[in-house]
This record gives sequence, structure tokens and C-alpha cells, in this order.
Amino acid sequence: MYQPGEGLLAARSRVLVAVINSHQDFHIARDQGWYRIPVARAPRRLGAEFLAFYQTKAFQEEGWAVNYYSAIKRYRLAHRRTLLPQEADHPRANDLYYKIEIGPLLRLPRPIPSLRLRRITFIPTTLERLLQAEEINDLWCGTWEEERLWHTFKDGGLHAERRYPLREDDPEYCLDFALFCKQGKVGVCLLSEPAVQNVRMVRESAEVGDYDLAARGWDPVRLHGKEIEDSVHSCLVRILEAVQRRGGMLVPAEAPVGQE
Repeated sequence: MYQPGEGLLAARSRVLVAVINSHQDFHIARDQGWYRIPVARAPRRLGAEFLAFYQTKAFQEEGWAVNYYSAIKRYRLAHRRTLLPQEADHPRANDLYYKIEIGPLLRLPRPIPSLRLRRITFIPTTLERLLQAEEINDLWCGTWEEERLWHTFKDGGLHAERRYPLREDDPEYCLDFALFCKQGKVGVCLLSEPAVQNVRMVRESAEVGDYDLAARGWDPVRLHGKEIEDSVHSCLVRILEAVQRRGGMLVPAEAPVGQE
């Protein structure tokens, strides 16, 4: 098992953060050593060396946070009725699932909380980030533009949510950053750059249109990577101007609570 200081390769080990929202699933992971993901809803980046668990409000004092992780031993495919024979009459009994077999649960040095109590699906990250994260938004591994803007927010004490989904049924249709204000919401979208020297730029999520944002009550700020590269301070000023138009920031405790 990785310990801090064991080297760069171990630190870059892939981690998949997944959701546990029931005590039954937690006991299965802890006592039986496996976790399940429906094949139909599995993330694109499924492969990892470690699995970490985001616990929801059902866990009370441990809720809304990542508290445990474990080494992944192997992946298998199985129908739900095979994994949970006591629930043979479940509506999804015949659905195919990934059974992820894991080692003992290890408690993180400190919990990784969601400051806004938001809905989480899956977060691909690294072991280094998992062990160093102060809050849930530190886990995402973004482009250099996204990372630079995120650290600018943190340095300025400006709370933002990363990869904030706009559609519950499509977690990849999301804002790069969401800022919740006293009189509305500001959404920051990082725009794809054109291809350069036959290198195709690939975004993790679909670009969100202004109509969709306006219909959902968002004030959009769109930024190109070149703008962030030339002057991240000017980009921050634009974002702060949008925040002020919406009455200023809400602190996380005041922001609308994410759905369970």
C-alpha cells in the first residue's frame, strides 16, 4: 500500500471516487470486499488502481465526504441477481454490473468534505490528490487552464464548484466552474481551442450553450485558454464582475444544498 514518499509512480496511481449512499453497500465493501457499478452508467475512465468512496447524508457524521479508500484487486462482470441473490425480484436484477473486488478499507488521514453538500457521481483522480485534498473540488484533474483558474480561485478565497452538472441524467453536461451568489448563479465555461498542428483538442464534457444556461438561471462567463495564459488576473476580474452583478458570493453554508 502506498505511503507518502514512496515515489512519483505510486503518487500517480489512478483512483476512482465512487458513491456509497447506503449502509448495506458500505458493509458489502467493508466486509465482503466488493463494490458494484452498473455497466450502463459506468464512467468512461473506469480503470484504476484504487477505489475511494464518497458517502452521502445517510452516514450522518461521515456524510458528504470521502473518508475511505481501498486497493482494487480485479474487475468482473456479473448480473445484479448474481451479486445480490436476496434481491432477485429487483427491477434491475437482469442488468449487467461491474463487480470491483477490493482490499481492506483504509481511512484517509483526514476526510475530504463537500463544502456545498453536492451530488457526486464519479471522480477520476490520483492517489496523490486523494491524500492531499482539502475538499472535494481538489480531486478533479483538469486541463492546465482549469487547474490554473482553480488555484487562482483558492488563492483569492473565492469558493467555486468544479464540474457542476446541469442535468441529473447527464453528469458530463456540466459547467467547468459554478459560483453561487446572493441573487443568482455564475457559470464559468472554458472554451475549446481550435486544432493546432493537427493536434485535436479534446474536452472532458460537452460545451454548454448560452440558451441552456439562461434557461437555468446562470450568468455565463466564457474564457479561452489563451486568455487565461495571457492574464489569469483579467479573467478573474471578469468573473468577479459577474459575481457582483449577482449580489456577491454566498458562503458554502448559505448556498443551496445539492440534491441527494
